[in-house]
Amino acid sequence: MCRFMVPFRMQATGWFVLATCILLGMWFYGWRLGLAAGIAITASLLLHEMGHMVAAILLGVPVREFGLCLWGAYNRRARAVRRRDEVLISAAGPLMNLLLVLPLLYVPVIGSRLALCNLSLCIVNLLPIPSSDGLRILRTMWAPAGAGHVVPISNRRGAPVPAQLFEDKSRAA
Repeated sequence: MCRFMVPFRMQATGWFVLATCILLGMWFYGWRLGLAAGIAITASLLLHEMGHMVAAILLGVPVREFGLCLWGAYNRRARAVRRRDEVLISAAGPLMNLLLVLPLLYVPVIGSRLALCNLSLCIVNLLPIPSSDGLRILRTMWAPAGAGHVVPISNRRGAPVPAQLFEDKSRAA
């Protein structure tokens, strides 16, 4: 089997995400263009995950599946052994959204909003918020050697904050 063949899984709640994207597109553009825009937004989410997957596969990190669920698109992969590889894999999704911005600007009627949507996906995913690529990158870059993926954090007075508050519960190995 080709190493780029990764199974796609549409969870039951993924249909809700697809329907929401289509309804959002229809709200902006009406029936015909809205359907196309909604599918394009969903494709942007999946292409983001494909960016992670291609980077992981090229760096030798196994990817088990990708799909759509209630929280959006996802992929399930092993953790990279080297920090540099983990950062590259985490950055590949937002980079994919950024690379889509310029070509989308040339799509008539719906392109500018789709480009803005992809730019927003890129920026929001790079913010260090829970379940984001930005937080994964931050943790990977500044975690002490052998600490796994938890970064010790202190509050303003220097008192340690429980690490459990900052563990990324969305990561599935």
